Amino acid sequence: MNKYKNLAKEFKKEVIKHFGKKCKDFNFGCMVCQSHRIVDDLKNLNDCLDNFNKHGCKIKK
Repeated sequence: MNKYKNLAKEFKKEVIKHFGKKCKDFNFGCMVCQSHRIVDDLKNLNDCLDNFNKHGCKIKK
């Protein structure tokens, strides 16, 4: 699942390049902060999927 982690790194570089770094107060009404939040969520998705792969998913559909 490292592809999501690598993708998040690439997106983070692009977001910083085009929008700048996060604001000090990290305001969710700010377009820059929203962009960083989305990239951070992609990294969190990678961590979640890694945990599911390591420990198995308890919920079956």
